Amino acid sequence: MKEESLTIPQIYAKGKENLQKAGVDWVYPPGRKLGPSVKANRKYLDSLFFEPKFFDPVDVDTSLTIFGVKLKTPVFCAAITRQPYMSDTSLAEIATGIASTGSMIMLGIGGSADLQSAIDTGAPVVKIVKPYRNTELVYEKVRDAEQRGCIAVGMDIDHFYGLLKGDRVEMAGVFSPQRTEELKQLISQTKLPFIIKGVLSISDAEKAVQLGASAIIVSNHGSGSFDFSVPSMVVLPKIADSVGNKLTVLVDTGFETGNDVFKGLAFSAKAVGFATPLILAWAADGAKGAELLINEATAELRRTMAGAGCPNLSTIKRSIIIQVP
Repeated sequence: MKEESLTIPQIYAKGKENLQKAGVDWVYPPGRKLGPSVKANRKYLDSLFFEPKFFDPVDVDTSLTIFGVKLKTPVFCAAITRQPYMSDTSLAEIATGIASTGSMIMLGIGGSADLQSAIDTGAPVVKIVKPYRNTELVYEKVRDAEQRGCIAVGMDIDHFYGLLKGDRVEMAGVFSPQRTEELKQLISQTKLPFIIKGVLSISDAEKAVQLGASAIIVSNHGSGSFDFSVPSMVVLPKIADSVGNKLTVLVDTGFETGNDVFKGLAFSAKAVGFATPLILAWAADGAKGAELLINEATAELRRTMAGAGCPNLSTIKRSIIIQVP
């Protein structure tokens, strides 16, 4: 008898259990209690419902093209970094699972070895570079990503002021705000599409357009940069309305299921990123866990699209969503 695969909640539960067995007391965001922005984002997502259309059933297609690459699903791996409890091969294992689903993976802090091991799996890889005070290091990492075959590069603008862990700010001496002209020059000198990650306001989104960015990621980094930064899902619609026809709008932070993805797409994101969920999926079952999570989320998305009468991603509209207080 074929063993049934884990459901999405079971994947997360198994991942937490396995981490606890390894002595890792899983806390999200790392090192702190659940941040107010993350809780507010979850509450807001759970207040959104879709209007079903059960007559005239449709065949569903979840494929899309981003940065010139055809993907099978709008569920992607948002920027992740190898954690202290992960081995040298962990990111490659997650990338292997991502490659099997026809999705893409973004990598954050890490060296060339992590980047190359992910690229070698065949998954489309995006490198998100931190805003280092050492400007030459930024250029070095962008050039490295180009040479190794990344499909795009980007920068976390919300880490300009350091990384928030617990009640402490760390790495403020390593990261720093960068001059607009310097960032504009960086974008103009790379041959790859450039992504600005951490956009949470119309003004920053419009600035990204002026700088020549190809995409933005509406993200509050799981409260990893600032407490009480506006939840990504709340600000997504007005940002998309402002700049969505000028660059690609992506979103992450706090999305956990296929239904969450549907809501993000309905609010005008082109694709939705999972980061922490994929680390838990890896903890649950390595590459197979990452593959299973993306496939399960995509299957749930496909089912919801069918129930809402949406044959493809472009037909998922905001008008389908109803907020129930």
